[in-house]
Amino acid sequence: MKPTSCFYMAVLLTSMLGSAQNTSKHEKPNDLVHESINITGCLTKNSLKEFELVDQDAIDNLPYSAVVDLDQYVGKTVTLLGRRAATQHDTGHEKPHFQVSKVQVVSDQCQK
Repeated sequence: MKPTSCFYMAVLLTSMLGSAQNTSKHEKPNDLVHESINITGCLTKNSLKEFELVDQDAIDNLPYSAVVDLDQYVGKTVTLLGRRAATQHDTGHEKPHFQVSKVQVVSDQCQK
């Protein structure tokens, strides 16, 4: 191998290894950072059997969870702790998905 080829290969490998290292606990390469937030409202199920919650800011969310059984909270006013996922806004009709990590019951019934 020619010396210049070795030099370029060494530079390339060094830059690849340097960018692959994560020096901060808060940095996640190729990952969006979403802060945990609370939303409060009446948890319902729509005609497609999806969970829905219109929160205090009148945002119609589609909550989901792999760790919380949301079925037991349908028809109740709840506060959900979790993260709102990114949503496409091509048509303006998309509802944001909300990944739930914790549920707190505010009231055993929804207020109309």
